[in-house]
Amino acid sequence: MAGRKEILTEALARKIARMIERFPDSEIPVTWESVIAHSKKSFGYGGNRQMLGSKEWNGRKIIAEAFSEAKSVQRRMQSDSRPKYRNAPRATLQRRIMELESEKLALKEELEKVRAQQISQLDAFLNNTRDIRKLIGATLKAEEEPVDELKVRRDAKAPLPKG
Repeated sequence: MAGRKEILTEALARKIARMIERFPDSEIPVTWESVIAHSKKSFGYGGNRQMLGSKEWNGRKIIAEAFSEAKSVQRRMQSDSRPKYRNAPRATLQRRIMELESEKLALKEELEKVRAQQISQLDAFLNNTRDIRKLIGATLKAEEEPVDELKVRRDAKAPLPKG
């Protein structure tokens, strides 16, 4: 009896198995529907779930084994992507997030104030014209310590005492 030629050969089954193994990495859902659709598109053989899952070669169900392995990989990838604190109450986590965000904003504001002070001090220092000869002359005449220009500026900016 010469029957019909076998369509699902071992070589085709191995190709389908390799395709199924790539499903989790390609983020394709590992379902029998997607296996049938992709194998029909790629290899021209769709078959059905029972045929793909039950066909054996040398005692091994190549496609079924690849499917179960890909399914377990997909489940493992999904469980790894879940948040670590999924059992903690949501309100507690949201409160902690709000505290950290408010602390971050306060630190940003403080940083901006410090930067503004430093820029204003630098600007005052760079834009104040001092004659170097006067500074040197005052130092030589007084025969004292060198003139502390910052002290001179602070004294000049300090308000005069009333009274």
